[in-house]
Amino acid sequence: MSFTTPHVDFLNDLDNYLPLGTLILPLDPSSSLGNQFEESYPEAVYSGDLDRDHQARELHRSVWALLCLGWLRAFARKHPQAPGQIQVRVYVLPADVGGRYMERTDKHWDHLKKLMKYIDTSSERWQGTQTSKLPDNEGKHSTLVHRPENQDSLFYIFNTLPSPTPSSVVSCPISSHAISCLLGGLNEVPGLRTNLYAYQRRSAAMMIRREVQPMRTLDPRFEEFECPTGGKYYYDRTSGLVFRFPRFYEEAKGGILAETMGLGKTLVCLAAILATKGHWPSVPPQYSVEQRHTRSRVGSLMDMAAAAANRERIPWRSYLQRMSTTGEEFGNCRGILERNVPSYTIPAPEARRSRRPTNVQSGKVIRLSTATLIIVPQNLLSHWRNEIAAHIDHDALQIYYVDSNESVMPSARELQLCDVVLMSKSRLEEEMSLNSNLKNTCTCTEAQNSRCSAHSSTSYSSPLADLHFLRIIVDEGHDFSSFGRKNNAVFALQKLRVERRWIVSGTPSSGLLGIEASTATIETLSGINDRDSLLVIDILERRRRSGIELQLESSVRKSALLQERKDLEKLGSIAVDFLDLHPWSNTKGGNDAASWKQYIIPNDDGVRKPKSLANVLKSLVVRHRVQDVEKDIKLPLLHNRTVYLEPKWHDKLSLNLFCMSLAVNAVTSERVDQDYMFHPRNRASLNQLITNLRFSGFYWTAFTKEEVTKSIELSRKYLENKDGLEREEEGSGSLRKGDCEFLQRAIRVGEVALRSPSWTAFSAAHELGLYIDDFPQDARKAWSLTEDTPEAPLIVGASQIAKAQSFVDTHLYVSDPASGLGALGKSTMNKLWNSLQSKPTKAVKNAHGDPPNPPSPPKHRDAHLSTSIQKPATLGKRTVSRTKSIHSPKRATDARPDASRAHDTASTGELMPNRHPSALKSALKSSSTTQPVDPIDRSSILSRTRLSGTASAKLSYLLDRIIVLQESEKILIFYEGDNIAFYIAQALELLGIQFLIYTGSLSALRKSAYITTFNATETFRVLLMDVHQAAHGLHIATASRVFFVNPVWQPTVEAQAIKRAHRIGQQRPVYVETLVLKDTLEDLMLKRRKNMSAQEHHKAEKSLLDDDIMQQLIKDADFIPLLAEEVDDIGKQMAPLQKPQ
Repeated sequence: MSFTTPHVDFLNDLDNYLPLGTLILPLDPSSSLGNQFEESYPEAVYSGDLDRDHQARELHRSVWALLCLGWLRAFARKHPQAPGQIQVRVYVLPADVGGRYMERTDKHWDHLKKLMKYIDTSSERWQGTQTSKLPDNEGKHSTLVHRPENQDSLFYIFNTLPSPTPSSVVSCPISSHAISCLLGGLNEVPGLRTNLYAYQRRSAAMMIRREVQPMRTLDPRFEEFECPTGGKYYYDRTSGLVFRFPRFYEEAKGGILAETMGLGKTLVCLAAILATKGHWPSVPPQYSVEQRHTRSRVGSLMDMAAAAANRERIPWRSYLQRMSTTGEEFGNCRGILERNVPSYTIPAPEARRSRRPTNVQSGKVIRLSTATLIIVPQNLLSHWRNEIAAHIDHDALQIYYVDSNESVMPSARELQLCDVVLMSKSRLEEEMSLNSNLKNTCTCTEAQNSRCSAHSSTSYSSPLADLHFLRIIVDEGHDFSSFGRKNNAVFALQKLRVERRWIVSGTPSSGLLGIEASTATIETLSGINDRDSLLVIDILERRRRSGIELQLESSVRKSALLQERKDLEKLGSIAVDFLDLHPWSNTKGGNDAASWKQYIIPNDDGVRKPKSLANVLKSLVVRHRVQDVEKDIKLPLLHNRTVYLEPKWHDKLSLNLFCMSLAVNAVTSERVDQDYMFHPRNRASLNQLITNLRFSGFYWTAFTKEEVTKSIELSRKYLENKDGLEREEEGSGSLRKGDCEFLQRAIRVGEVALRSPSWTAFSAAHELGLYIDDFPQDARKAWSLTEDTPEAPLIVGASQIAKAQSFVDTHLYVSDPASGLGALGKSTMNKLWNSLQSKPTKAVKNAHGDPPNPPSPPKHRDAHLSTSIQKPATLGKRTVSRTKSIHSPKRATDARPDASRAHDTASTGELMPNRHPSALKSALKSSSTTQPVDPIDRSSILSRTRLSGTASAKLSYLLDRIIVLQESEKILIFYEGDNIAFYIAQALELLGIQFLIYTGSLSALRKSAYITTFNATETFRVLLMDVHQAAHGLHIATASRVFFVNPVWQPTVEAQAIKRAHRIGQQRPVYVETLVLKDTLEDLMLKRRKNMSAQEHHKAEKSLLDDDIMQQLIKDADFIPLLAEEVDDIGKQMAPLQKPQ
């Protein structure tokens, strides 16, 4: 290799090289090395040991390749203290030195990586005071090095990040003043009427500090090492690069506000916005050169002063507003300042050379804006409105609300006057879409402004694209990240020009979950605070080790690895696509491109990269440790208990029929091939069956008489073919011990169901079964679903008794309100049976003649499983109670939002009213705060008519609790399956308790209205909510009683639901009750869930069938014993109310 003289001089200067470390090699007896160092590298000496010879061969090839390239220099001598060994001092040419003399290629860095595995960097080896042969294990530079901090779980790292400790000392005096206001060093934040807790002050102050003075941190790809001679160098284990000088990057101007659920993240954001009101963003560096405006003529002194004030980013709006409170007016000053708002121009792309004349395109003018753009899910718009109204002075902020696609987006000049633009995620996506259906609207004050987007293009051009905003805040921003691809929201956000960027989410991803998710679901006797220090420490230590490192079974370990990779990839999406965090967002293909996947995400074998994740998370996340929050605030106690109920007749029968379906399928299919329900190809059907089985723990009517009959016939036929014989051996294709007896028990369960008049009637009519005492005798037979027994309670469907109640309500003031009730009953029941008779069914005898059976199931090779594996049809769609309130709630003694607050405006800038659905308006209008007088004569039988019980043990318990609690507390009921909500709603309507149902089928606008109405009024006492809709930042602190009608399989989903009520603003202790039928499959499910590790939960997150133990428990499910006295005794079948209503 030939070099010019400068190259040779450079390579001969040893000062350009770094003393890297020492190699100890075996001495060749024929070597001529002396006791003094000389520049040479000895030939490899092989020992005959295959592993050691392989290492020596690899090292020898790498060293010689680097020596030939001039990247390495080696000096060797006989080891002074170890005869038979050679001491080799190795010097390396850093990658950031000598670039003008040598060309570096990536392929040669692999040689350095191999060398680094064996090099010893200790000063003792360098001096020759220690001896050793070639190391058997990989050294400290290995890419596979294991360190304790790299084995900690994401959960542990996230919950042990250091709490913010912001300093008010920043380079910008204006921002320093804002931070001092938040920290309490000076006056309070102007316009903020709520006293912040200390941790909220620190979080808001840290947000501003990170925005205005982001920390300079060492490139996270490099680690700092010490040379054997005492100097420093920086090594990238993944690429093999060695640097002499550190390389720094600035942290993002923003991050992730990840305070614990319910601790006031919205208020923290509002405080940061108020403290920086009127602050200007900077012109991007690439557009700051030659951007100063040249006047056509000399401006007035006031114009030049206004331009200078804006150029120096003076927050004049907050100053003028503060001085206006003293009575001083600065109208002229304000007008001139607004005319001189700073801007910059993005040059137009260079036009292609052409001989034809072309129009010269002008650059795009971008105006700076002091506004904060807040993007929220549609259902949280009302929450932000209410929070603004509750915590911010009326005229403190100019806010523009864009709450639907129909809202008019003002011009860029109008938006410049706002402090906050609050809009929904869906509107942002539509606003920035290339195929937007929105129309340009010109509201310019200048006639035919040539630069107005409304005039310059026929396609929609968003005014948001003409502004450079100070800040953007994305609430529940974890929805904006995605696994493996970008979504529409990410593309929309990338088109905006914003200086400071924040994601607001207590759970940025599944693995980055707060400790409250574990504490909230712990069952307690006396109540706990979810930040109890001993409890927190215990949970953290138990979940410290990563599931990847623990000795778990292969499937669980694989699931844990997959979950961690997903979590980190979603976090990378936030860091790269939204926060523009360098070096990860460096341009691909550039000189310094960095791959998040390559450096941060674990290897396929589960080993994490050496660089600790804690530093990356520390640079992104603003979050307090729970023990630090506890010093400032204590939420009311959280009481969480499981209520074990004895299943009643219909509960047992429904659960047993599901067990019968599984038993018949398992035995008759002999547990082989696709006929077996647990065959992998039947996974979707099995999942639906298990979902239906869980729903049946509350109430179930989807089984049909024909379906049960088919199961019985199939079982008998199978037993006949087997001649009742069993084989003792287990295995595929054979009967297991006890199978025949199990099948016979299944037959008996089916026969009991078919003989039960009440089960037959409820299933045929798909009705919630109710039991009525003292119903008028002459109308009993007309309304009864079964053969009427005068001395027993009347069995009737909820829909039918609702019609009877409505009839009586409209005849309260006649002499005999019960007159005509029997005729109505006959008409109602005839319509019911006729509607069923219109379907192709067979007749079933009833007291009224021949009402039909339910429709036949579809043809299927397993007809006996048809309805159990189908999603049940939704029985009702109404989500607002229509009844007038009968039970009058007592005036609440705790602090609650005023009803008028739902329609408050946050500022004079609000242009869009808050709209409520008409159903809510009518319900609110018809509500009464006084107890109505009962006009029915006490001598009338109707005055003694009472609802004495239901067919569901859970429903009866729930009604008893609601009746007592709703007088003084609001109640939140979480359910899975819309039919469960429908059954509860039917019962509440009969009792005159008004409710709302928050289900996934609601529009985003109606969801928002329901939450606002429930929080702001006393009319609605109960909110029924789909538990899977409860994990999106909803604030329902007006409710202090929480019920889960079925145990929730995922603890994180349950915790999210509980935190809707147990959060800042809650004035009462929160009581949580989970209803479980004792000694049933859901009882086993809950016990299994409590004993599962975090990694096992990750594996079975989507389906409980992914947990092998739970799947086996389902396979082994047994029948619930049916007592003989329950078969015919209606009173024993009923789940009675403690106090008939």
